[in-house]
Amino acid sequence: MHTGRAPTRAVLTAELGVTRATAGAVAAELEALGLIRVDSNPGAAAGSQGRPSHRLAVDEKGPVALAAQVHADGFRAALVGLGGTIVATAPGCVTVSADPAQVLGAVVDAGAALLAESGRRCVGAGLAAPSAVAEPEGTALNPLHLAWPAGAPVREIFAERVRAAGIEGPAFTGNDVNLAALAEHRHGAGRGARDLLCVATGHRGVGGALVLDGRLHTGSSGLALEVGHLTVNPEGRPATAAAAAASTSRPTRSPSSRPRAGSPAPRSPCSSSPGTCCAPAPTTRASGSRSGS
Repeated sequence: MHTGRAPTRAVLTAELGVTRATAGAVAAELEALGLIRVDSNPGAAAGSQGRPSHRLAVDEKGPVALAAQVHADGFRAALVGLGGTIVATAPGCVTVSADPAQVLGAVVDAGAALLAESGRRCVGAGLAAPSAVAEPEGTALNPLHLAWPAGAPVREIFAERVRAAGIEGPAFTGNDVNLAALAEHRHGAGRGARDLLCVATGHRGVGGALVLDGRLHTGSSGLALEVGHLTVNPEGRPATAAAAAASTSRPTRSPSSRPRAGSPAPRSPCSSSPGTCCAPAPTTRASGSRSGS
């Protein structure tokens, strides 16, 4: 239901690989929880034969999750319903202080205000952080574009602020590009693909994330595809912290890497428009796999 692949009970039965009775019981339970609506008497399509299957739809008044993002220019809080529908949003374009607890407190306060306004039930909260987030500790390892200290326990701080605001459900924190890749895989450019490569050049610097066989690939410590600040010319001048963002997006080529005269300059497939570029990755699996192309 969340990804939109089961618009009817018949499709839900096939997707789950269960009997009609079991699928009916699942649909009834989801309806009782206020998550979906079940239309047991849908109109038959023109030319169709037999009784049409019950139609299923996300309940537009159902529960929501609090989604928040912090970046160098401020933060944004939003309420998101089942199916990825944005119910309400509150931008917070403020100067991000050096105290992560203060910033995350403001983020949660904005989300709590949206919940009070909407009257919706919240079932959990998630934070997208502009830093590699170590697993399983949940610490921000390198918030280069924020003045936060390296190793700040952002997951713990966010969870504490969520509980203090009286918001129910689990609280999760992850790297912003990793979470963007999951969203694109489930609802956007990579929908239906097994593998997805996501490259982000949004606010500052370059980030990457990879979905393999439908799962986010984070590596043993949550740092996979943290391309970050790579050395391009070992003999070039060292980049200062202030220049790190610029050097990640506009690295200096070493003499050996410059294109030869007459050869076309290399182009990035995402260079035409800054932001996030997500492309289903080609697969080399045996027949029966989907490439999403």
